[in-house]
Amino acid sequence: MDALPERVDRLTRRWDLTVVRPLPGGTSHSLFCHRGGTTPVVLKVTPDPDIAVQEHAALTRWSDTRRVVDVVDADLSEGALLLEGLLPGGPARTVTAPEVVELLDVLHRPAPDGFRPLADRIDLMFALLRRRVPGYYDRAHAAALELAEDDVRPVLLHGDLHPGNVLDAGPRGLVVIDPRPCAGDPAFDAVDFAFEGEDLHARVRELSDAVDGDRLLAWCRALSVFSPAWHRLIHPGGR
Repeated sequence: MDALPERVDRLTRRWDLTVVRPLPGGTSHSLFCHRGGTTPVVLKVTPDPDIAVQEHAALTRWSDTRRVVDVVDADLSEGALLLEGLLPGGPARTVTAPEVVELLDVLHRPAPDGFRPLADRIDLMFALLRRRVPGYYDRAHAAALELAEDDVRPVLLHGDLHPGNVLDAGPRGLVVIDPRPCAGDPAFDAVDFAFEGEDLHARVRELSDAVDGDRLLAWCRALSVFSPAWHRLIHPGGR
C-alpha cells in the first residue's frame, strides 16, 4: 500500500493516463482513466503480480470474443493491466438465462497449460470465507473439493462469474470482466446465476443448455454456505 501511489504515478505517466475516478475492487486497485485525453481505459493494479499474470493469460485466450473485456496493454512485472473502458460500464441490471448460456459457451474452451486447477480456487474461497465469517464449513468444503476433483473434462473457467462481473457495454451488449481463471468443471461458473431468482430448480434447468444440470445443482448445494439467501433456496424449510 505504501508503494501504490508511486506505482500508479509511474504507470499513468508511461501510458499517458488521466485518472477520472476509482473503481470498486477486492484484490486489486482499479482506476477509470482517459488515455491521451479522451479514450476510456481502466488501470488495474494488484499487489500480487501472479494474479495479473493469470488474468492476462485468460483475457488473451478470450481475445477473439467481444463478450470479454480487451487488454490494451500490460506490465506484468508491476502487476498492472490496462483494460478497455466499457461504457456505460455498470453491472447489467438483468442477465437472462439465455444470455448466461451464451456467455458460458463463449468462455468455456479447452484449458491450456498454466492455469491452476479448480480445487485450488475452492481452497482459496473457503479460506476467505472462514476469515470473513468464522464457522464450521468442513463438510461443504469437502463436498466442493470432491466435485472439483471429479473426472470431468476441464475447461478454462472464469472462476468468479457473478452479476457484478457482467457489465453493460451499451450497443455492444454484455461484457465479462475480472476473471480469477482456473481449469475445471464448467458447471462451477454457473452457480451464482443459478441462484438468481426464486426458483432454483427452474433456473438450473434453463442453464442446462450450457452445463450439466445435475452437477450444477450439486455445486449449488456445496457452495450455498457462502450466502444466507443461497442457503434458504437450498434448504427452504430451514434445515
